Amino acid sequence: MRKIGFCGAGVAVLILIGVGTWIGLGTWTSTTALAASPISPLEMMMTVKNLPTSHYDDYSVVFN
Repeated sequence: MRKIGFCGAGVAVLILIGVGTWIGLGTWTSTTALAASPISPLEMMMTVKNLPTSHYDDYSVVFN
């Protein structure tokens, strides 16, 4: 019984550490920093060149 209680206390401590870290790191990230990203996906899509193209063969209608 003593081992089960020790394991339960260890699990509870790990959960509290995880939740505390999650909350703590969430307060460091501001939404204005995320919104002012220097990466523009639209510009990346418009200026991309020489991308490989994929080719798929449809064998669903092949009969022997």
